[in-house]
Amino acid sequence: MTAERTTTTRRTTRRAAAAATAAPGAPRRATSRRRTALGLTDLGVEAALRSEGFDVVIGVDEVGRGALAGPVSVGAALFDLGELLDGEVPAGIHDSKQLTAAARRTATERVTGWARATAVASASPTEIDVLGMTMALNLAGRRALAEVLAAVPETARRIILLDGKHDWLSVPLTLDCLGIFGPCADLHIPAVRTIIKGDGRVPVIAAASIVAKVTRDEEMIGLAAAHPQYGWESNVGYGTLHHRQGIAEFGASIHHRKSFRLNTNEDMLA
Repeated sequence: MTAERTTTTRRTTRRAAAAATAAPGAPRRATSRRRTALGLTDLGVEAALRSEGFDVVIGVDEVGRGALAGPVSVGAALFDLGELLDGEVPAGIHDSKQLTAAARRTATERVTGWARATAVASASPTEIDVLGMTMALNLAGRRALAEVLAAVPETARRIILLDGKHDWLSVPLTLDCLGIFGPCADLHIPAVRTIIKGDGRVPVIAAASIVAKVTRDEEMIGLAAAHPQYGWESNVGYGTLHHRQGIAEFGASIHHRKSFRLNTNEDMLA
């Protein structure tokens, strides 16, 4: 008991000392929740790209990679670097996973008014099953990029900032992919730089993550009405207990990824 009281007293003393030494009227350090609400503001990565001579930056992020059902979707947010650096990042732009659903919807409206162009494209569960996840991401990414790149001249020097450590946008296409990819197979992919946890660090990637998640979540919530047994209105296709129990009891739907381990064993009903 004595040790506990001593520890508590020391902690309280440290807090009191910190408060006493703080300058009068100094702002409090923002909490993690408050920082998320305020959003990202540092455009240092983007400014460095401008100094390298790039004209356009495209933030890219995916959503739905680990889900059991529904598409995998890729968001792309394209910015003219000159315009971007002359302005400010709108409030509330952050990693989409750190935002509430309401905050994401608000942020999406801000992103579409801030970026030169945005797009979200997907690869279907069937395409995931046929191509595998890496090539399905590549397909969805190409579809999204084809839309946003149409907003800038081909002469503009462009670069992609991709969330994560693996560059699935630049992987070479195999012959068996060409029939599925169609015109997207001919799309020239600009230079790609990957940034680990970029959606929580780099505003243009965060912008892509927001539009991607809002779009895919809305699609899954829309599908939930016809498939209420899986709980997609809340889990948006991810492998929650409710979802897996629904698969075990009712089987897989046409929206499930048959190449994934869906855990349809009877013990899921226990």
